[in-house]
Amino acid sequence: MVLGAMLMLLIMATLYGITQAYHVPIWNKDVEYEHLNMVHDDMMTFKSDVEDVALSGEPKSSNIRMGVRYPNRIFLVNPGPGVAGALTSDNAAISIEYTIDGFEEPITESYNSNRIIYEVQGTIDSPKLVYEHGLIIRDYGGVSATTDEQSLIIGDEIYLPVLTGNLTASSSMETESLALRAMSQSYSRTKIEEVTITIDTDYPEVWSDLLGEEFLVGGKIVITSEAIRQITFPTGDVTADAMYAGMIKLSTRAVPVTYSSIDTSQDYPCILDIDIESTIPHEKKTHSTITATVKNVTAPYDIHADLTVLMNNPAMYDVFPDGSPTPWVVSDENEVSWEDITHPAYEGGVDIIVSFWIINTENNMQFFTSRVFSRAQNNDNQENWYQDE
Repeated sequence: MVLGAMLMLLIMATLYGITQAYHVPIWNKDVEYEHLNMVHDDMMTFKSDVEDVALSGEPKSSNIRMGVRYPNRIFLVNPGPGVAGALTSDNAAISIEYTIDGFEEPITESYNSNRIIYEVQGTIDSPKLVYEHGLIIRDYGGVSATTDEQSLIIGDEIYLPVLTGNLTASSSMETESLALRAMSQSYSRTKIEEVTITIDTDYPEVWSDLLGEEFLVGGKIVITSEAIRQITFPTGDVTADAMYAGMIKLSTRAVPVTYSSIDTSQDYPCILDIDIESTIPHEKKTHSTITATVKNVTAPYDIHADLTVLMNNPAMYDVFPDGSPTPWVVSDENEVSWEDITHPAYEGGVDIIVSFWIINTENNMQFFTSRVFSRAQNNDNQENWYQDE
């Protein structure tokens, strides 16, 4: 009887030891594999959220299930409560160099976009999950792969997401919520002659598989095109309490700037009058002042002028006004001015295009217009500008 009881205890102890030493680690690994798949789904959702915020302008919160807790097991011991995941970021620079028809000097626009890295140190050989330029990549150390399809080049268009702002590095077993806001403004450049896009990557072999070896130069993604005719750049103020998403769009078709966010039931921003005059004395053909009357514009820094054609300078595509009333009253008619602009001495009959775009950030509405001006001779034999309707 005693011998049977001792034998039973021995069998139970052996089974317990086998379960504790062998089965518990396997069960925990299964839990970690399941969690890794959930985090991959979260990263795919994060990728989609970045694009949605960039294109819609509406903020979102994207959740990442950072860590995993092992389930409680009666009479069995886990190596700990679970494992924590970590989120970090580093820069993935974007550079776009382009030339405009009629200008020899190239223009360069640069962004420090964020690469987001998720990592967990558990019992399984977990890869890092990396968001880079709209792609989710599994980084196993020596080898990297993705199940994504590239979304940079779609037909004749190029869409390049930009993720700026600050991500505070964190390590947690809980769910972290990442606040995403849209880069609030944008501007377009047209009449593009040639463009070269250079994109930093930590995963050239992945991008080579997706795009082709011809797009990898010196470990960077390089796209060169003479077919691009219009580029839209995102911009706007960035604060430290969120990450900001924008979309660089390059198109082979130059289309007028339009804004789907216009709500005509509200007081949308508008330009009521634009005038350009030669700076006194009128004989000074190389200096002019532009005045404009605007309404429902949030602030003077939400008024932009493209003076590239007037000044014959491709860098003058986004110029803020010099003068404006104080205090600024949004609903009133406010007059602004660009003072004493230096430009070539245009003769009569030469058409000059000046474009303006204005913004009301409170209701996310914008207004764009282009005007054509030419020189005319007044009765006093002094040349001045008139608007070509």
